[in-house]
Amino acid sequence: MIVIDTSALVEFLVGGDARADRVRTTASAQTLAAPHGIDLECMAALRGLTRGGRLPEDEAERALQLLGRMDIRRYEHTPRIWQLRHNMWPHDATYAALAELLDVPLMTVDKKFTTVPGLRCPMHLIDCSPQTQGHWRQPRPGRSPSDFSQDI
Repeated sequence: MIVIDTSALVEFLVGGDARADRVRTTASAQTLAAPHGIDLECMAALRGLTRGGRLPEDEAERALQLLGRMDIRRYEHTPRIWQLRHNMWPHDATYAALAELLDVPLMTVDKKFTTVPGLRCPMHLIDCSPQTQGHWRQPRPGRSPSDFSQDI
């Protein structure tokens, strides 16, 4: 099992680069867990991408349909979120607190998680080089995100 955060989930759903492929490969080999708020955070991220002209609306709608079909175990929030308030925003802390509670790694593409003091969960950072960051509109070679949804 692995906790997936919004940054990794958005890469899974609409990413078109090597990092997104690594997220999909990692996710398809794991049982995914996330806090209940992940759906709203994912919608907010997709909204920002479409409003910024970085993602076509039909691609965002397809991503939301895929999200609805994904088998992600959603969990309630924990008191640990408040304990992390000095080092993390609550929406970020929900993922770390859940990973700690489940005693599993947190998968993210957000490097800021790796520098937070006091976290008690391992990080699975899907890193990328600057030339592969943030490609959402490029054609995807090989398997598409919807192909992976059958694996998870």
